[in-house]
Amino acid sequence: MSVMNEYIVDLFEFARTGQVAEGDVQLAALPRMVTEVPPEVSEAARTQSVFHWRAEGSEKQVLRADGKPTVAQFLTLSVEGPMWLECQRCLTPYQEPLDSETTFEVVRDDAAAEARPLDEDELEALVGSKHFDLRELVEEELLLALPIVPKHEVCPSVHDALATGSDGLTEPEPEPEEEDKPSPFAALAALKRSPDKDGK
Repeated sequence: MSVMNEYIVDLFEFARTGQVAEGDVQLAALPRMVTEVPPEVSEAARTQSVFHWRAEGSEKQVLRADGKPTVAQFLTLSVEGPMWLECQRCLTPYQEPLDSETTFEVVRDDAAAEARPLDEDELEALVGSKHFDLRELVEEELLLALPIVPKHEVCPSVHDALATGSDGLTEPEPEPEEEDKPSPFAALAALKRSPDKDGK
């Protein structure tokens, strides 16, 4: 099993021979990820954000949903690193740690992907090529790893009374009861003690 540092690979050979590629890529080199960065984040901060990725190929015999055994090729890709996002609660930039690992089945073309038996346990198909760009796949996986609603665990700029719980909010404290408010039971007791107009 050899180690590679190039982004462009023959994905079929990569998987068949169990090769590995890994490296680091700057946030600034990923154009679609850059569009997710808040404008307040400086260019220097964007340049310092680096994602580590690792791709590993494999080939093995699998049993399809239709009962037919076949030799299939796979690619496992893991990506991790900090990403600048805007908190949707306090609207300030913060860094969110991203961490993702996905295994794909490498197929020859779209027709091969669609021809696979439908099975809920089936891995996602990845159409390979002899000049496959791993960096594009790395960026795609990072985009999918972005949180749906980015937010701090605890917002630093929210008022102390609001910035405590896991969602940054606490339940409002109940208002104190009025001390001089008469008890309804005391009023009922007073009625029972009072004689009626006939003196009974």
